[in-house]
Amino acid sequence: MKRSKLDKKSTPYKEGTRLLIIFFAIGLLYLSLTCYLTYIELSAKNTFMDNSFNQRQWKKEQNTLRGEIKDRDNVVLAKSKMETDKTQTRIYPFGKDYAHIIGYNSKVYGKSQLELTYNKSLAGLTEFSNLSDISAQIQGEKRGDTVILTLSNELQQTALNALGGRNGSVVALNPKTGEILCMASNPSFDPSAENLANKWEILNTDEQAPFLFRATSGQYAPGSIFKTIMLCAAYENGLGNMTFNDTGEITIGGKTFKNAGSKAYGNIDVEQAYTVSSNVAFMEIGQKLGEDEIEKYIEKFKLFEKIDLEIPTASGYYKKSGDLSKDELAQLSIGQGTLLVTPLKMAMMAATIANHGVMQQPFIVKMVVNDLGIDVENGKQKILGRVVSAQTANMVKNCMVKVVESGTGRNAGISGVQVAGKTGTAENEMPGKDHAWFVGFAPADNPEIAICVMVEYSGSSGGSAAAPIAQKVMSKWVK
Repeated sequence: MKRSKLDKKSTPYKEGTRLLIIFFAIGLLYLSLTCYLTYIELSAKNTFMDNSFNQRQWKKEQNTLRGEIKDRDNVVLAKSKMETDKTQTRIYPFGKDYAHIIGYNSKVYGKSQLELTYNKSLAGLTEFSNLSDISAQIQGEKRGDTVILTLSNELQQTALNALGGRNGSVVALNPKTGEILCMASNPSFDPSAENLANKWEILNTDEQAPFLFRATSGQYAPGSIFKTIMLCAAYENGLGNMTFNDTGEITIGGKTFKNAGSKAYGNIDVEQAYTVSSNVAFMEIGQKLGEDEIEKYIEKFKLFEKIDLEIPTASGYYKKSGDLSKDELAQLSIGQGTLLVTPLKMAMMAATIANHGVMQQPFIVKMVVNDLGIDVENGKQKILGRVVSAQTANMVKNCMVKVVESGTGRNAGISGVQVAGKTGTAENEMPGKDHAWFVGFAPADNPEIAICVMVEYSGSSGGSAAAPIAQKVMSKWVK
């Protein structure tokens, strides 16, 4: 059958259209591939290269003896041994004591914490690695960089011993520099590759959550240690001269709240209220300040900001409503309700008061040293900002001294050293199993250490459970 003239004319047009579509599709695919490769090269290459599950990376790392991790006094906390078959074994001399900070180095489960953050340095893969090649030619073995921490193993062991196997954490800082001196957390786990291979599933499903770094990522109601922030707000809002008739209980918004043990303190001022940790007084202060002003100081102390630490951290939690009821505001005023904080943030709060109202950025890594003994990286001190005035910080410090000398924090006292502190006992989802807190610093007039101790579900007060732990750690450092 012959085609019509119309059919003959339309055929080249259709074929041309098909060719254009094919060329357009090919061009689009080429453009997509080009864009993807450009993205890989400019943005994602390092992510893929640094992935702790990248087997090529592992093979490359095997040619270099992985660097050591040491404490501030050159005590070895992690090292590697080259086996006869040219594989490496990562050794952690103190076992679980630093697992949450140093992390693990496993072909099966990857890397975590400082082992991940400083992998390039430890594996000898930085731009300074060529310098180490000179040393390798002399020694016959290439080694990764040594990472030196701000931590003191002696203080870390003191903190862990003081915890005595109880669940909780201890964080200690140099308030003037931000150096983290110890950061203990219990329970923990053995980070060796062999143990992880044998117990990974058990550790992952353990109700005690051994993988959780309670010091940086545990979120808890702060209880009465939050009164330190409330006291700052009171002084800076002209409420320092308030007085109270503390009968042991107060009714706000139709609800009745009581002091711990229903104790009545009679006629007291702001300083006395803080010293004895009066809930009644601080609930009245909270009503005077109002929700917006309290939230302002929560933000000033950066309770809910992520901290740029060398290892992952969690922020606190507070459900902003913009319109708290009076009874909800009363609970917030004593560190209860929906407010949750981390021990690290509470240590930073204490350090800020110790440092005349200025908050320092905390850091763990003091320096990185290559195989030739050259410092290739140094930990940097950084001021996060002025939180409260020096005058306010000094007045709060004086109140904290009174807490230890004659209030709820007597168990934190150190003979011959003036200590500042505040205890806290926080209710939680388990009735009768309160969390016990202590925050403080020493010596009060020239602080060398600021501390936060948190004992989970202790069923006891901060003064009896947490303060003695703080006393042992602070005493070890200042003496």
